[in-house]
Amino acid sequence: KPTARNAIFCRYCLPLLHMYCFILLSFLVFNSIETQVLPYSSALLVATLANGASMFITPLLYLASFIILSEPGLLGSSAVFAGVILLVTIIYRKFKFNCRFEIIAYTLIGMIGFLIIGNTQSVISVERRAFTVFLVCVLSSICVISVKAIKLKGLKYKLSFEELACIWVVVALFGVGVCRLTTPFVWKGFCALALLSVCYVYKSGTSSLVSTVLGVSLALYYNDLNYVGILLVWSLSVECFLPVSRYAGALALLVSDYLLQVVFSVYPDYKLIEFVCVLIGCALFCLIPSIILKNLKEQLYSFREKQLTRESINRVRQTLSGRLYDLSGVFTEMATAFTAFRKNAVTESSAKTFMQKQVVNSVCLDCNNYSRCTILSQGKIEGVDRLIDVGFAKGKLSLIDIPREITNGCTHPNNLLFALNKMLADYRLKLIEDKNLSNGRDLLASEVLGVAEILRGLALDTGSLVKYHSELERKLCDNLFKAGFSINELLIYGENDLVNVSIVTAMKEFSIIGMQTVISKTIGVDMELVSHAKITEEKSYLSFKKTVDYQAVFGVAKATKDGSEASGDTHSVVRLNNDKFLLALSDGMGSGKDANAISSASLSLIESFYKAGLDSNLILQTTNKLLAINAEDTFTALDVSVIDLKTCSADFIKYGAPYGFIVNDNGIKIVEGNTLPLGILDQLKPSVATTLLEDGDMVILITDGISDAFGNSSEIIEFLRSVTAKNPQTLADEILQKALSLSNGQKNDDMTVLAVRVYKRTA
Repeated sequence: KPTARNAIFCRYCLPLLHMYCFILLSFLVFNSIETQVLPYSSALLVATLANGASMFITPLLYLASFIILSEPGLLGSSAVFAGVILLVTIIYRKFKFNCRFEIIAYTLIGMIGFLIIGNTQSVISVERRAFTVFLVCVLSSICVISVKAIKLKGLKYKLSFEELACIWVVVALFGVGVCRLTTPFVWKGFCALALLSVCYVYKSGTSSLVSTVLGVSLALYYNDLNYVGILLVWSLSVECFLPVSRYAGALALLVSDYLLQVVFSVYPDYKLIEFVCVLIGCALFCLIPSIILKNLKEQLYSFREKQLTRESINRVRQTLSGRLYDLSGVFTEMATAFTAFRKNAVTESSAKTFMQKQVVNSVCLDCNNYSRCTILSQGKIEGVDRLIDVGFAKGKLSLIDIPREITNGCTHPNNLLFALNKMLADYRLKLIEDKNLSNGRDLLASEVLGVAEILRGLALDTGSLVKYHSELERKLCDNLFKAGFSINELLIYGENDLVNVSIVTAMKEFSIIGMQTVISKTIGVDMELVSHAKITEEKSYLSFKKTVDYQAVFGVAKATKDGSEASGDTHSVVRLNNDKFLLALSDGMGSGKDANAISSASLSLIESFYKAGLDSNLILQTTNKLLAINAEDTFTALDVSVIDLKTCSADFIKYGAPYGFIVNDNGIKIVEGNTLPLGILDQLKPSVATTLLEDGDMVILITDGISDAFGNSSEIIEFLRSVTAKNPQTLADEILQKALSLSNGQKNDDMTVLAVRVYKRTA
């Protein structure tokens, strides 16, 4: 029953019981390494006590092993050895010393009893005893390193070469002891089980080393190196058939062992028990639950992964995200400062009050008639107020603008007009300066705010931890290897639409399409190559990501106005970073170099802003302000369409541009815009429309040179209905030729047609 007592027993007592049972078995096995029982288990006693085993139970098990093996003659010398090692262990643990190679000296001191006494039941020569003492001392250091490595590192940390070598020596000797303690057939059955398990959980090649070590045990027992070759044949046969299934691998090992005897007669005397023991080992492997082997394989694979690199990537992403958030906050505060803490602008009422005071102080006070002035003495200052109001309305005053009360009472009206006109001129300059400063602040504030938004978006993207797919990496690596691709390193990270596969290969020539096909089939989504670079002369880096569902092709046709040296129309077609497709037409004012410069500058700004990831409204407002504050009268008609290749949706943004069209098999849609061009007014709202496109839809943008030639949208629609071209370049050429034919070949304005066809990808 699941009681608390049973739970404590299963969690703490049962593992200890298993451990000490294994220690006792190991003592028995090590004592049986040679045909005669010798105290080789002394080395194991040193190793277990040095690595924290019980100082009470372990020595008792050590002594009990000699009784079980019916060798009481070794109890005396073994008790002396156990006492010496136990005393050293107590001192080391009390003062918390680390066990080092001086343990060999303590082992030598403890073995003096065996060197002098030997085995009281049988005669062992002094030379044989001395050699045994030497082997125990050497084996003690090997066992200490092996037990410490297994205890501290296990499957969590990578073992050094020295640790692996010591473990292999211990395993080989353990196998010899098992063969002598029981029968070599038991060890052969264990070798079959171990080889199958190693081949299953490790990559190819590891089983060859394991089979060599296991085969050494049989070779030492039989004094025949053929057994090393036999186990190598086992491992090769298992590696060939285990990828099919683990049952096929087990059957391959069993058959290969039988064929070795039938064909080559490698065994001096092949008995049924040999076949049965190997069969039992294979059967035990087949009966192990798959979940246990899978978990062990996952644990070993995780151990071999470069976790530091992956964890470092996530740590760097989190640190970068925090810095980007902080930097975004700085730019947001800067934008607030630009809009909140601006200098007070000059208003008309404050300017009027200032002008009144200045007229009295600078004109009237210097007048000879100041003391006799009827205007000031009678409080008729409102006449000056009306005169200033007229000046604000007209911009400049003349004699006919002077009110009657001033002409009747003022002896120097010209001085008054001169002073007011000068102040009005200064006032206009001040207004222009304040307006430019205000526009400049607004422009800087919007740009700074845009940068803050970009940084905040980057912070959100980098703040999320990258999810890795270790099991999928193994599967993909195996599939690529089966397809003939040699992969040095492979990394899969991200989820859903953001899944990314990075590969390093040492192949000089390989099919990218073939590799892409294997990756897509394994991942379960269509992948495409996004980056390919040479790391060294022999190694290449490739990066794949999920392909978008739609693609786009475009065509453009244009003609320059008759007599103009350059077209004022410019166009842009560019793939944005976030799987969006930007197409834009810019029609500068007029034609020629100036119009081309204005149009190109506007389009370059918009293209750069979109690539940087700014919001559409912010992009267009900024471009409009830049054109509006220009000293010259510069403006441009703008027609922008942003197509999302993931969702197949399109945003249409128009500033003074003529209508556009969406052509498909179901009919023709018109996209209209009724706003002024960019650069005319400081504040303009674009005409914006959003629609979903379908496979095969054609988006057409035109400038006013084309629309004016056709006359109205109905004529263009009628013409588009008669055209059967599916190629966007062919359609653009036909629209331009039709417009030229309608204008009798005359190009009264710059003409540009931009056509884009959206289509769904095929597998």
